[in-house]
Order: sequence, then C-alpha cells, then structure tokens
Amino acid sequence: MTQYLLTRDTAAKYLNDKGFKTSKTSLARMAMSGEGPKYALARRKAYYKPEWLDEWLENYLKPYSSSYAHMAKIGGVDD
Repeated sequence: MTQYLLTRDTAAKYLNDKGFKTSKTSLARMAMSGEGPKYALARRKAYYKPEWLDEWLENYLKPYSSSYAHMAKIGGVDD
C-alpha cells in the first residue's frame, strides 16, 4: 500500500470528497483544540495520512436513533 501525506488543504478536500464538509481553517481549529484528526508537523506544516482522516471520521460520526440525542448534543435540551 502506498503511503502518502496530505497537506491541510488537500486533507480538507479529501474529507469533502468523503461527504464531510470542512475546510483547511476548520482542520486548523480542530488541531488547536485537540478535536481533529491526527497529524504530523514537518517544517512547521501539518500533514495528514488518509488512514488517520478515515479513522477520525469513523470515530467522529456516531449514529443516533432519536432526535432527542441530536438536540442534547447541540445544546437544545438541558441534561
């Protein structure tokens, strides 16, 4: 299997192609908060492996079976 690295811009395009709308700015924000996919820094530039993006996307997207779960997640209902 060929390993390759994606820049933040191409990582955003990769996720968009998978159906997850994001941007390189959003990836940078998620990296700063620790909520985004794994990445490596080389010469002060972030690089992502496709398998890291796939792993993060799989873990990020959790199925819900009710609308209450959606409302609770976005703060629409008090716990």
